[in-house]
Amino acid sequence: MATELSFLETLTASIISGALGGYATYLVQERNLKKDYQLQDSAEFVTRSLLSDTSWRLRSFKVIRHHLGGFKEDELRQILVRCGAIRFMSKSGLELWGLLERNEDRLGLTKIASDPANQKDDELFS
Repeated sequence: MATELSFLETLTASIISGALGGYATYLVQERNLKKDYQLQDSAEFVTRSLLSDTSWRLRSFKVIRHHLGGFKEDELRQILVRCGAIRFMSKSGLELWGLLERNEDRLGLTKIASDPANQKDDELFS
């Protein structure tokens, strides 16, 4: 003898299965977002550490790109801005980055009057 489910039983089963499916989707999406943000947070931490080195107030974009591989140039520039860096150009046209708090005296300058002391950046990519 076949038993038919009542409307209330069907509705309850649908609600429970929908809730379980929605919760599973939520867990997967949450895990994916955590992975994405962990990568961004790590990149910002490394960038800030690199720019906080007391030996250098400014770093060339090539050196930063060397240490933070795996990012497109514009993505890396966005990471630099998010960690509190500002961009300058050297007298020969090299793109330089430094933390705002360490370069406040240079605000308003578009070009730095000198080139970085470690201009052998090109050796990083040969």
